Amino acid sequence: MANYRQLMLLGLLLERPMYGQQVREVIEQHHHLFAEHIKKPTIYYQLERLAEDGYLEARRELVDAPGTGLAHDEVVPREREVYHITAAGRGHFADLLREALRGHTAPLDDLDACLFFLDQLPPAEVVALLRERYERVARARADVEFHIRAAQIQDRAHRLVTDHQLALLDAELGWLARTLIQIPAEGAPGPRALGAASTLAAPSADGADGAGSRE
Repeated sequence: MANYRQLMLLGLLLERPMYGQQVREVIEQHHHLFAEHIKKPTIYYQLERLAEDGYLEARRELVDAPGTGLAHDEVVPREREVYHITAAGRGHFADLLREALRGHTAPLDDLDACLFFLDQLPPAEVVALLRERYERVARARADVEFHIRAAQIQDRAHRLVTDHQLALLDAELGWLARTLIQIPAEGAPGPRALGAASTLAAPSADGADGAGSRE
């Protein structure tokens, strides 16, 4: 559900008014999981849309800000479009927050569609591609764990977000492990174990599925 973009922007502006680049920097520095999904063009588009809907008020203000290009390190008073959340914006944010907490939308992606047509590829190729997917998901899980350790995450909000991400990745790894055992492919073993990259054991060649756990 794309509402997470508005939820994040309104939540940040609820803490304090900011201009677009400030919002981007806060997301990059403190909400890294969203940085790849809420890039600068998306931020400005959403800010303008929220302002048009009356949820934000844009004001031209003089603020201490870096310049562009070679002047980026020169922080001086500059005029920027600063966004303030309105009373309607606070109400909209509360609605989005409640909807996100109680709701669940089961996602469908390209994989769900292609599973109906696996017989269009040789079984050995299907296994090889799914093994590649397994390793990519395992690396993604390792990246999340690395960030947890590197950032020394302690606050409850970030712990909950990263734990949710790990739970989803573990579920995907478990499904891949079971699926690789079910698909017949002569001489094609399941995904290789990736050590610390995943707490789930890869399925063995004799069909024994591994058990997974999260710390």
